[in-house]
Amino acid sequence: MKSPPNHIAIGIADTVKYRAIAIVVFLCLLCLLPLLPAKGDLRTPGWFDPDGVATGQDWHYRVPVTLPATSSINSTAEVDVDFAALLTQLGITGTFDINSVRVVRPGGTLATIQEYTDRVFNDATDAAGNNRGEVKWIVQDGGAQTYYIYFDITQNGAKSANPQTPLNANFERSATGQEDPIGWTGGRFSAAFDAQVRPNETISITDGGPATAINTDGSPNSGDFSYLLGSRTAAENSTGVDRATLTRTITVPSTNPGSITVRWKPEGWDSAGNGSTVFDFIRIDIVGTTTSELVGPTAGNYATRPFSPNLGTVAQSATASGFNRFNNWDATTTGTRTAGMTVPIGSQPWWTFTQSLAPFAGQTVTLRFRTRQQTTFRSWFLIDDIEWSIVEGTLGAAEAFGAAGTTAASFTPGQTLSISGRVDANPAAATLPVTASVLDNNGVIVAVGIRLFNDGTHGDAVAGDAIWTNNGTDPANPTFTIPLSAPTSTGWTLRIFARDASSSTLGAINNGLVHRNGLPAAQTEANYWNIDDSNFVVAGTTIGITKLSFIVTDNISGANPKSIPGATVQYCITITNAGANTASNVIATDVIPVNLTYSPGSIRSGSNCGTATTVEDDDAAGADENNPVGASIAGSTVTIRQASLTAGQSFAIAFNAVIN
Repeated sequence: MKSPPNHIAIGIADTVKYRAIAIVVFLCLLCLLPLLPAKGDLRTPGWFDPDGVATGQDWHYRVPVTLPATSSINSTAEVDVDFAALLTQLGITGTFDINSVRVVRPGGTLATIQEYTDRVFNDATDAAGNNRGEVKWIVQDGGAQTYYIYFDITQNGAKSANPQTPLNANFERSATGQEDPIGWTGGRFSAAFDAQVRPNETISITDGGPATAINTDGSPNSGDFSYLLGSRTAAENSTGVDRATLTRTITVPSTNPGSITVRWKPEGWDSAGNGSTVFDFIRIDIVGTTTSELVGPTAGNYATRPFSPNLGTVAQSATASGFNRFNNWDATTTGTRTAGMTVPIGSQPWWTFTQSLAPFAGQTVTLRFRTRQQTTFRSWFLIDDIEWSIVEGTLGAAEAFGAAGTTAASFTPGQTLSISGRVDANPAAATLPVTASVLDNNGVIVAVGIRLFNDGTHGDAVAGDAIWTNNGTDPANPTFTIPLSAPTSTGWTLRIFARDASSSTLGAINNGLVHRNGLPAAQTEANYWNIDDSNFVVAGTTIGITKLSFIVTDNISGANPKSIPGATVQYCITITNAGANTASNVIATDVIPVNLTYSPGSIRSGSNCGTATTVEDDDAAGADENNPVGASIAGSTVTIRQASLTAGQSFAIAFNAVIN
């Protein structure tokens, strides 16, 4: 918003009584002061933007995640994030964009392997669409590092699906029936066996000695999907090892390798015995320079790591556990537990086992799941939520994109502010996305709603940020001019507002402004992420004004003219910059009293009264284009304009008037 013109007014006495009148006025507008640096409010480290500010997709919010010193390259970082709570921290409302989640490394690049799972929170199945979930990624920067999770709302522009490779250790990046889900390789001996991704389901299967129909529990350990291995869809049609397989390759950290956790669910009517490698079972092992069986008949310990739905190599009886009952575990027909298990007979729980990866530190190993089938009764297994080398991240407070306003550190009265603003992300507000206000040294707002532009003419994106400017040259969108009356002062403020398309929980006046958690609502840099306050001073000079008048002629007295009606009076106004700084946009006005009549075409200009000979265009349009000094008269008011007056420089205007 442009302020009204600022003037130095020079009064003329109502009657002229003397041949020469000298009036000297000194306005001590400002003195030279130290320059104050502007405060930048751009985010550090630099804001993630894969395709340039205001181009393609821009992210507006993030939250830091600190990893412990024990994290190593190739660890799996894990953190649960409630994005609804983070939006509340930021004081905004909007529709959380489930596709927007990105994990960014400390150096600013995307983590190569990463994923956000909406249906898992705190290691359990979570409701869909409640704006929270689990974020995992493979660590590429070891030690105590800070990663950032970027996110957004759809109002700021919907994001495409994450292009990075998902970890998919819980099969959530899979489709029903998929044999080779992302990150895994599945296989089966024949179409009669199962090696496929399955959703949460209840399937009725009939098999076993009494040919009993069972509603099997196909629910995943968490989320929407798990992996099915063995023989559930059809009866076993062949005997042997590796009837169904599932494998993936992982790299174990060389330091702090951590452990691996496997989760599985056995179901069916068949059985296997500790140490027996003939009948139905699952074998889970790690293959590196050595092979370690985590679950299986050779590993043993059926009570805590059941590798088959029944224990025993003979048919179940009153004295022995064995096959032909659905998930009878280690029980005889009379209910006696032969291996000390406590889970209910016929139950279908998930089992978990964790083992150290220290023997495989620094190795690339194969995690392998395999079933052994015997063509008697069906048996199968579900696999889900495999984890290795887990390090837990710690969430910090949510942040938003920043802005930094810049202008000169020092101004003289009459100067127009040329404003520039840098913004981390596209300010996505539909109207006036970037504006500026000016506050004087008393904190009073003297200009508001100054519009800044980034349209390819007024500013362009550089250095990863977007430049928004207003240099005051567009008459339709003015900026602000320092009043000539402004005293020497520090503490002037340029305030930049970069608004996105969010709605504020602090009222509509704050829409698009992202609040800092727990701080007051006043619109200052201290309270909002995308407001920036830059300080400047008004520092400058002393303007001196001298006014002289002479009786030139009275058409009667000859060489000694008198101040009588009809006499011509010549006035000369000299304006001098007696200070140390350049004064800009100096404007002076002089009102001719009613007892005088201006002599048309008489205005002259020069550096002083003696050289004031250059003829001025005295109409109200202003100065001659070839003359840096401008003088004009409108009615009885003479207006004098000088765009710039350097230290020690003077200029003068002379004109004539006739005494009525």
